[in-house]
Amino acid sequence: MKFRIITNNPLVNLKYKDLYPVDHLDDATFLEILEFTRSKVHSGYEILTHPLTGSVKPGETPFKSIIITEEATKLNFDSLKLIEDAIITTRKFILKKVNWTDKVLGDFKLIDCDIITSGIESINQNN
Repeated sequence: MKFRIITNNPLVNLKYKDLYPVDHLDDATFLEILEFTRSKVHSGYEILTHPLTGSVKPGETPFKSIIITEEATKLNFDSLKLIEDAIITTRKFILKKVNWTDKVLGDFKLIDCDIITSGIESINQNN
């Protein structure tokens, strides 16, 4: 299955930009990544990885990557419900802007990259 990645994580972009289509939204917040994904779902893309994967709660990390289908078809109501629920949940956890150290930011980038790598491996194994 062909897919594309939506991310605000520069590490994910660097690792995968030459392998898969990547929508890299460099300065987007976690919530903005979800909202961008919702706009893609409205256009007919399907979500392939859960928007709230991982053990880090929304609001506790600035980085988010989501895999969607590469091409749009028709509105997928399961994907729409999934992204709407993720947005509602994320809004409950939004914290004030935190000034994380570079080391902590690096850790968050690595965690997000590991999670999306697992998603990619799972998708590729199922094809």
